[in-house]
Amino acid sequence: MLNTFNAQAFSLAAASTSMGHSISLLMENAVQNEARSQVTSSAAVAQCCALMIAVGTAAIKPG
Repeated sequence: MLNTFNAQAFSLAAASTSMGHSISLLMENAVQNEARSQVTSSAAVAQCCALMIAVGTAAIKPG
C-alpha cells in the first residue's frame, strides 16, 4: 500500500511512462504513414509516365 508521500511520485512516474509510450506509438505510426505515402507517390508517378508513353506511341503513325 502506498503512503501519501509516495503517491504523488508514483502517479507522476506512471503518467510519464504512459505519455512516453503513447508518443512512441504516435511516432511509429507517423513513420509508417510516411513510408506508405512514398509508395503511393511512386506508383502515381510510374502510372503517369506509363500513360504519357502510351499516348506518345499511339500518336506515332507508321510510314
